[in-house]
Amino acid sequence: MMDDDRLPINDINALPDEILLCIFRTLSATEFVATLPLVCDRWSRIIASDACTLKRVGMHHENATGAVEFFYFRDESERSLMFHWPSDEYAARLLQCSSEDSYDYLGVGSSVRRLDYANAFYLCARYEEICGRVTTLVISSNLSVYATDGFTYVDRLTTLVLHGVRIREADQYTLTELGTVYFNVVDVMYVKCSLASRFDLKFLHAGFGQLRRFRADHNAVGVRFLEDLLHAHRGTLETVVLGDCTVTGDRWIDVLSDKLRGRTINRLSMHSAYFTERCVNRFLTSADLVLPDDRSNVTINSDLSRISFSIDIVPLR
Repeated sequence: MMDDDRLPINDINALPDEILLCIFRTLSATEFVATLPLVCDRWSRIIASDACTLKRVGMHHENATGAVEFFYFRDESERSLMFHWPSDEYAARLLQCSSEDSYDYLGVGSSVRRLDYANAFYLCARYEEICGRVTTLVISSNLSVYATDGFTYVDRLTTLVLHGVRIREADQYTLTELGTVYFNVVDVMYVKCSLASRFDLKFLHAGFGQLRRFRADHNAVGVRFLEDLLHAHRGTLETVVLGDCTVTGDRWIDVLSDKLRGRTINRLSMHSAYFTERCVNRFLTSADLVLPDDRSNVTINSDLSRISFSIDIVPLR
């Protein structure tokens, strides 16, 4: 052992795989995924074998810098909570996930490293077995310049988040491509995104064939969008969150009653000036809906004359 308690590379390789893996886990997620496998074939094999840790890794494609960063979730429940983070706190929570205290779940500090976009392509192609285990991708870059080619090896994605993206009319076809390339995606979130006035809202969800949970936080959505969303994914959709959206149109109660007929309702979040407490209660007592005996998760909140309510949806099988 050297005076500074660090092992030279030849000595550290004398350690068994399980000890090396414990050491590797103390590093940042970017170092774990992108740097350590470059050292030698043995280290690459050890990283690839650690499915438990790799499933906790998320990938963040940043906006202006073109940087790609990997980060850790401490556990699976943290990934699930990600779906319900308040939109105003989302950037801070994402930054926290990338911070030393958050991703260093073994308690040893390390520094954040980022890769440029081209190197991320290279890593995905070269280390398919490693990068292919990443299940969460956060995009905060312009979709018109977002190329999926290099990330086709990240084929186990289940969660796709667009955060703070300005989505233009031409981007609707990129969204379709994302749904085709990342065909395993079941959770889709649009957090603090802005949409072009002529953007066809169906492209927010139409490209994802196995959509289970959908969230959108932007301006307004019409009843027609809500109807299309519930119809297109009627066999899989479990949760809808329209957090900072206003539902426009007065047919919402008819659309929800028709599209959710026969399904067990557990969670649905939205608000609108068209909602009234009387209408919401009428919807919740509809004979067409099956509500759980425990109504503790069903809430009706009134804020500035806007009514919002939350319930869950169990899909038809």
